[in-house]
Amino acid sequence: MVSSEANDAALPPEKFIAKIWQERQRFVREGRIKQPHPWQVALSQGKVSKIALVEYVKNRYYFLCNINRKDAQIIANCPIPDARRMLLRKYIDEEGQDVAGGRLGPHYEMWLKISDALGIPRELMNSFEDVLPVYRYTVDAVFNFAKLHGWLEGVAATYATEGRMWKRYTPKEEHREEGLLHEGEALRVHYGLPEEALQFYHVHSDTNDEHGDINEAILKKYCVSHELQEKALDAARFRWENQETRHDIIYRYFVLGAS
Repeated sequence: MVSSEANDAALPPEKFIAKIWQERQRFVREGRIKQPHPWQVALSQGKVSKIALVEYVKNRYYFLCNINRKDAQIIANCPIPDARRMLLRKYIDEEGQDVAGGRLGPHYEMWLKISDALGIPRELMNSFEDVLPVYRYTVDAVFNFAKLHGWLEGVAATYATEGRMWKRYTPKEEHREEGLLHEGEALRVHYGLPEEALQFYHVHSDTNDEHGDINEAILKKYCVSHELQEKALDAARFRWENQETRHDIIYRYFVLGAS
């Protein structure tokens, strides 16, 4: 049971959400988040080799295939039926709306349209044999965090890197993305991928915004003590550092390492 003292110290929901994104801005100012990341810049400018792009696609597929395992673990840890039902909407979107009578399949299978367009055999993609061990470690760390921490910490960690949520709470002049192509657009412009291969970007970006709204609503409703809010902030910090590490790995091995 949460003490009245802890409740008194808790931030109101809107201020708590604002604090999460203020913390991310601090990470950017300190260089702990590179915004934009050199990988994003290189891809936007077409400076990533075809070989490096193929390796990126293989590695990121491992991450995408494990998102749902992480989300399922958060749901399993959650003791509140209403919150589980909210999280289940997000889970079904990612795992495939077709499991509930919808039209769209799993988001990770949409990624295979990109690998198909690049000529990567599906057997190789699904074997994960070319995934860098260090990249695999960072992805597994996300799952293990969700498994071993409280469900609200899992929600906060997910929320911290959900799609374009950070842009909603960051002044536009701080985005630092002027002139940069979105990843899907870069694949079309610089690498000749056909529009039909880029379904992942069109579907995933929109649903990420919706999923961010779901996670935000949960945090506002249930993350209501000082202790829970501090744990949620720590979870967000973990996820930002994890995401940055994954981007660093891709850039170091496949861009700098190929120079």
